[in-house]
Amino acid sequence: MSRLAIRQLIETAGYRLSDPPILQPADVFLDLAGEDIRTRLFTTQDADGRELCLRPELTIPVCRQHIDNGDPARRANYGYLGPVFRHRPTDSGEFLQAGVESIGRTDREAADAEILSLALSIARAGGLIHPKVTIGDTAVLERFCDGLGLTAHQARRLRRSVGERARMEEAVTALAETCGASDAGEAGLLAAIRGGGPDAARALVEDLIQLAGIKAVGGRTAGEIAERFLDKAESMAAPALSREALQVLGDLVALEVPFNEAPEAVVALASEAGIAIDDVVAAMEARLAACAERGMDLASMTFSGAYGGRLDYYTGFAFEFRNREDVLAGPAVSGGRFDRLMELLGAGRSVPAIGAAVWIDRLPRGNEP
Repeated sequence: MSRLAIRQLIETAGYRLSDPPILQPADVFLDLAGEDIRTRLFTTQDADGRELCLRPELTIPVCRQHIDNGDPARRANYGYLGPVFRHRPTDSGEFLQAGVESIGRTDREAADAEILSLALSIARAGGLIHPKVTIGDTAVLERFCDGLGLTAHQARRLRRSVGERARMEEAVTALAETCGASDAGEAGLLAAIRGGGPDAARALVEDLIQLAGIKAVGGRTAGEIAERFLDKAESMAAPALSREALQVLGDLVALEVPFNEAPEAVVALASEAGIAIDDVVAAMEARLAACAERGMDLASMTFSGAYGGRLDYYTGFAFEFRNREDVLAGPAVSGGRFDRLMELLGAGRSVPAIGAAVWIDRLPRGNEP
């Protein structure tokens, strides 16, 4: 599959090609990208001392350009094909990504189906004819967390683990336990943090980092460190979840059914636990109908209760494709909904958005010129 063929496929679908600058402000990715990306940034500084990085992905740069060039809520379709940069111990730190982003569509489920269909077309053009497709929806997890009475920090702990079943199972198990401080000094720090709140905790951690002369580069920000401490402080006071609640969460994490059977399976779990989930299921059914209209083989896709977008800005519907011949190689395609990203980037409000990214070097024909 040539680069020209990818561009033509993207443009024919109505997506305008975009090529944001390779150098990007590092703080945006430190604040918003997943920890997997943050720890693998290539960073530098400009003449004024501002920290920059080589773009590690293209969704955030494309969205920043979208905000800079007009009303963030306007409807727009973007595509891209270009190099991204992440430290990879056994591979080159520079590799090609293609992708598409649909912004501003209020018919969310129809937009979800369009992006999923287009991602399948790009993957197949690259030789991935019958990928292993996994679908997830963090809206389901969030509703179960609310319905089971999880505290905010308990729900965050689960949300940070989505994407891998083993990690989710560990997170659920951890909720059965209370967490204590490791020593008196830590206990005092946690008590001070818990006595304030998110803003006060962040200010305290920033002061401590400054006093210690520590500069965070490519890792967690002060806000994230504060959030982890706040989580731990809250967990010291939070009661362990009931056996019944843990069983429900365990059943959700273990849920794996054909995509077209997902609404029925989710309703069954929610009904047994007394959780109201009609609106979430209605959106799932609308998405399935939109996918069926595009002729997708829904029964060949797997809905997983443990799966969700790995990047911090993903919300709701998410998906990934892997090569069935080498499922351990990492996803060849991943995507999902990121309705909060525009607001986090300074747009002043949330904007419906969904996209997909394709790792060209993970496609069977990705190395063709």
